[in-house]
Amino acid sequence: MWSKPLPTPWLVAVYAGACAIFVTIVFLRGGPNPAETDAHAVTLPTTAISQGDFRGAERDTLVPNPPGYPLLMAPLVIALRPWIGSPRWCDDKPIPELLQKTANAYFRSILGPCTAKHGADHGRPYPIWYRSQALLAILGWVVLAVGVGMFLRVTGSGRGLTQAAVVVGLAVLPTASDAIAQTFHPQDLMSVGLSCAALSQALRRRWVSVGVLFAVAFLCKQFAILPLVAVLAASPSWRDRARTLVPFAAVIASGVVPFYVVAPVDTVRAMTAVYVAGVNVVKSSTLVGLLNIGEKLKLEIARDAPILAAAVLALWARRRSGGHLLAPGPLVGLSVACLATRLVFEVSILNYYYLAVGVTLLVLDFTAKRLPFQSVLWIVATRYGLSAIAPHAPSVLTAAAFLVVAVVPIGLGLAMVPGETRRSPAGASRGSSRPLEQ
Repeated sequence: MWSKPLPTPWLVAVYAGACAIFVTIVFLRGGPNPAETDAHAVTLPTTAISQGDFRGAERDTLVPNPPGYPLLMAPLVIALRPWIGSPRWCDDKPIPELLQKTANAYFRSILGPCTAKHGADHGRPYPIWYRSQALLAILGWVVLAVGVGMFLRVTGSGRGLTQAAVVVGLAVLPTASDAIAQTFHPQDLMSVGLSCAALSQALRRRWVSVGVLFAVAFLCKQFAILPLVAVLAASPSWRDRARTLVPFAAVIASGVVPFYVVAPVDTVRAMTAVYVAGVNVVKSSTLVGLLNIGEKLKLEIARDAPILAAAVLALWARRRSGGHLLAPGPLVGLSVACLATRLVFEVSILNYYYLAVGVTLLVLDFTAKRLPFQSVLWIVATRYGLSAIAPHAPSVLTAAAFLVVAVVPIGLGLAMVPGETRRSPAGASRGSSRPLEQ
């Protein structure tokens, strides 16, 4: 019943309805928060790119983001500038009292309510969020839903009730709306969606498409390198890996080099995500965050250690299953494990960090043709359990709990990797050695 195809009009209606649910949730949460500097770190560069100012775009990238999302959104800003071109918006929320006393002029300018008359708008009040670039963030969720749907179709679950259930699940996924309403990271939604699309192409052995999709995902957010490691481990031959890596490198170079030429220092800072200025040692409630070392070294561990850990997991999985990783269950399972290594080495706790693992865990449950008890339990435990107690619990206890929720999906994912004794038709529910066609 779950895999029985739905008529195309019904499936389109499901996607449209799920998108409407997601938008409604964002509205109910007050819209994207303009008080977060992360918002302007993507909208201001988008405006600069739309005006041909690549140097200004890198200067305005105040958090370590690659240029992918602004590059994708800039053509839409050019076409729709009179209606949704503003890089800033308002929400009538008062400036917190603490920030009124401590924030500098720049931060006060972006924290102002709708009546604020300052900043780049030359004295005009900022528009409400859905009349600004914030509206384009909804496309991040659309890319996420389409990418997940592409993967499910390859596994044989597409166009049926399974796909409908997953798409609605993505609409109500707390971390999906967190990524827009709290910290404004639509680029994370896009990166996860594009990574899922790349996984679907890997199952079809379309290696050039895999490289291109992972490259665009990486240009949106660097953690896309982690599921790519899983795909490289699952690839049958070095020729297939080369056919993936060459377009991957070419697309990334075409997206980064123009910015590097005009602003090399800012571009390197944005891509490596390890630059800190004037910060020594700050203790935070994670395993790495509690270390008594400099912040730059902590960030280097947070960025590099997950790649090394993912490579170790991928080598183990390849050694364990040989050439049997390129199947729906093992591939998405290994991808979950690789993505979860990021959580092990994070230096802080933010809700949108759970997005990639939560989505792929949900996909893993449906790929394994089981009710999503494991994924829903993990999503609820992290978003409403750990996030709720973290501000009040001792740092060491919070770090231990965060480590546990990071390790659990690694175990769940690796459990899908077939061993020598499980390579048989009886293990088909974990994914056969051949991709399933729709």
